[in-house]
Order: sequence, then structure tokens, then C-alpha cells
Amino acid sequence: MNRPVSNVFARVNESTGQRVIAVAVSGGSDSMALALLARQHADEVMALTVDHRLRPGSAAEAGQVARWMQEHAIPHRVLTWEHDGAIRGNLQQAARRARYDLLTEYCREHEIQTLLIGHTEDDQAETVALRQERAAGPVGLAGMSARMRWNDITVMRPLLGCSRAALQEYLKAQGQGWIEDPSNDNTDFDRIRIRRALAANPERRAELLALARQMAR
Repeated sequence: MNRPVSNVFARVNESTGQRVIAVAVSGGSDSMALALLARQHADEVMALTVDHRLRPGSAAEAGQVARWMQEHAIPHRVLTWEHDGAIRGNLQQAARRARYDLLTEYCREHEIQTLLIGHTEDDQAETVALRQERAAGPVGLAGMSARMRWNDITVMRPLLGCSRAALQEYLKAQGQGWIEDPSNDNTDFDRIRIRRALAANPERRAELLALARQMAR
């Protein structure tokens, strides 16, 4: 990483112009680092955790995030995805849409205009690899954007230039733990299969990130 992780948020307030910023916090290392960084650099932070109710331990994990946020004096809310368990089609896509809808609906109800998501450059490389496999065009190969709109809320990804490893080092320096999602070991998901392949091939990861930058231009 070319710049200290603590400087990632230097211009978030300036670019949003908002006093209150919402942060999506699952409890994983990326989102935990995001919450702590936002707490340092934003005027006021509201942490939001989505409980998808897809695993038996999800409520306990949300409770752990709540305790961590309390330790850091960060207001926190748990948003629950209500469903009957009979989810049709692509599970990850359905969960993603539900997550963004719940997060942005909360923001709209509480007049918060900006939501931060903890996607990293590792997520970006995986996204581009997935889209390559699906023969995406230039727009798809540009990967995730640093800013988008969802339900009239501005969604920002300020950590796209940071690696997961750097964020974990930052958390260790803060004495802060994180939750390891057990679904990250499930190679039935294409993203997890690609994640493991890229971990074993740093050069391929770098190529994908360079491609995303090129297509974005």
C-alpha cells in the first residue's frame, strides 16, 4: 500500500459534506477497520450491521459487533433480513441486494445521506476476475466504483486502494479483533474459489487491479 491506512479517510468528510456518516459493519476485518477509521476522521458515525439470518451464529456475531462498537463509543444498530429461508436463485446476489436495501432504507429514514462500505482492493480483484469469467465488457471490467447511488443514498468505498492484509495489521496495532466468516471457506461460491486462487498468485491479482484501473479510465 502506497499510503498509511490511517490517512485513507482524510477527505471523506470534505467530499461528502455530511456531519453523520453510516458505516456497514459485519465484524470482519475490512469493516471493523472501516468503522475505527471512520470514528477517527468523521464528525459522527452510525454503525449498521445486517443479520442475514442465513447461519445459526449470525445473531451472536451481530451481538459481538455491538459490544465492540460500544467499546469504541460508536452508535450501532442491527438490521435483520426477514425471510422464510426459501431464497430462490443466486443466494449471494439476493443477500447482497437485501443488505444494500436494508442499509440504505435505514439511512433514508434517519436522514443520513452517505453510507460507507468496506470493500478492499482484494475484493476489487475478485470482482474483476469474476466478471472476466462471465465475459463482461469494459464497464464490468472496471470493477466496483468508489462511489455509487442506491435508493437515493450515496454509497462510498474508501478502502478500494487498501489491501486486507494492511487493514488487519492496522487492527492488530489497535488491539482490535474481528470475526472470520465461515462462508469464506465455502468453495461452492465462485468468489471464494477465485479468492483462494488469487492468494496463491499475487501477479494475477496485480494484473486484475491494473485492468480495473485501465477500464475505469
